[in-house]
Amino acid sequence: MSKLTLTLTQHLQRHSTQPVLKDAATQEWYTGGELAADVDQLKDQLRGLKVGHGDHVLVALPNVPVYPVLIQAIWELGAVVVPVAGTTTVEDLHRRMQQRVFAAYVVTPELLNAAVTAVSTVTRLQLNTAPELTLVRDLAVTGHVAATPTEADPALRLTVAQSPVTLTYAQLQRDVAATVATYQLTATDRTLLVTALTQQEAQLALLATRYVGGRVVMTQQFTASQFWPQVTDNQITHVSLRPLRLAALLRLADPSGLSTLRFMPEPASVPAWDRALRYRVSQADRRDSRFTNPQKKAIIKDNVPRTAGMTPGAG
Repeated sequence: MSKLTLTLTQHLQRHSTQPVLKDAATQEWYTGGELAADVDQLKDQLRGLKVGHGDHVLVALPNVPVYPVLIQAIWELGAVVVPVAGTTTVEDLHRRMQQRVFAAYVVTPELLNAAVTAVSTVTRLQLNTAPELTLVRDLAVTGHVAATPTEADPALRLTVAQSPVTLTYAQLQRDVAATVATYQLTATDRTLLVTALTQQEAQLALLATRYVGGRVVMTQQFTASQFWPQVTDNQITHVSLRPLRLAALLRLADPSGLSTLRFMPEPASVPAWDRALRYRVSQADRRDSRFTNPQKKAIIKDNVPRTAGMTPGAG
């Protein structure tokens, strides 16, 4: 087991009776024990379907509670997670299926028929985090025996700037550790995950928060009018939110008491103009905003120059 997945497993074990993950849509919290049970069930099913070391598993889901446990189960088998937007089209899914060999698929109900072929098997599971989750196994693809991955093995394959990027367990461990240090995450922190898990910054926000024993609140879609109540009601300290969404929040009145809220964009490997958006929100009074109107407009247009002149926070 990699250092990262070992830490994630220990996190669930230490909090077996405590809430660690919340579904913002249903307002339901899940304990570490409930998540660990789902990880075990998913591992057993995938292993039985001969999905193992080095196999690629395509995941096309929105930000739902089963997502983190699915990722962990796939990693514990030594397989590779390939996240795809839950809103992807049938045409895009078929294109991806032609470009890469996938041993298995976990997709939304709308994409299920597109993922199933004449030689597929379909397995439906009932989990704590999902009333029904469907695993599609392509029997035309030879699977591998589950095995403990090395730190150099691939773990996550993302699309960054329309180019494929594969991260090993060692790279993920490094980036997670950097995220923890940058944002000074501790077990007392709560992260609101708004950015889709197809994005690298969302994966790091999720993993880093769990890595230190914190709690995560997952939301499937961004709604500006609901954002501040979600932050307040759940005592959120950190938020994974993309710059364009952040622009909408800057147009709203900022409630008091949120001076310590921090946003978590992409890791240090992203372009300099994106890193400039890594800042702390400290504007309980809009008149004390750190941003001028032109700077806000630049964010809204998603056209922030490399010398944006914005004041970064401690992170």
